[in-house]
Order: sequence, then C-alpha cells, then structure tokens
Amino acid sequence: MQASQFINLEIIILKLLKNNDLSSEQLYQFFEKYFTITEGELLTALFFLYEMDLISINTSQDTMIYHIEEAGCVRYTTLKREYQNIYHSMEDIFQNEKDKI
Repeated sequence: MQASQFINLEIIILKLLKNNDLSSEQLYQFFEKYFTITEGELLTALFFLYEMDLISINTSQDTMIYHIEEAGCVRYTTLKREYQNIYHSMEDIFQNEKDKI
C-alpha cells in the first residue's frame, strides 16, 4: 500500500466511522464496492488508527466494532481540509491551462 493510498483509506475510514460505529466486515463491504483493497490493508489501517488513539474498539457478540474518538474527528477535519485545498489548487491549475485536455 502506498502512502497516498493509505491517506485516502484513512480519511474514508474516519468519515464512515463519523457517521456510525462499524465492524471491519461492514467497512470492508463498503470498500469492496468502490475500491480495490485487500482485507489486510484495511486491517492494517484500522490497527494504525487504533494505535494512534484516533479510533477505539468495542466488542459486541464477538464482533469488533470500531468507534471514532475526538482525536479521530480532529484528524478527519484536518485531512478533509488538506484534500479540499489540493482539489481547489488543482482546479485553478486546470482552469488556467492553455491546452484543453
């Protein structure tokens, strides 16, 4: 997994957990619909987020449920702002392009 791919994975996981607490299976089902990702990549990202205290884990009926913590909400807001800045900068570059693609 490349660093840029991990950041994309991180922001999406945090966004999904901001909406609802989810199991790794629920997260994996979402990612399978839209991205090419292995279960190992997802679990690695979840472990990283957990180790950084951005998410917590609760157990319900032998299922691990992931929950976003306040630090995770702050991280999500930061990543979203960075993404939006990059997106707007790229739009400006494309608007000023002389040769249309």
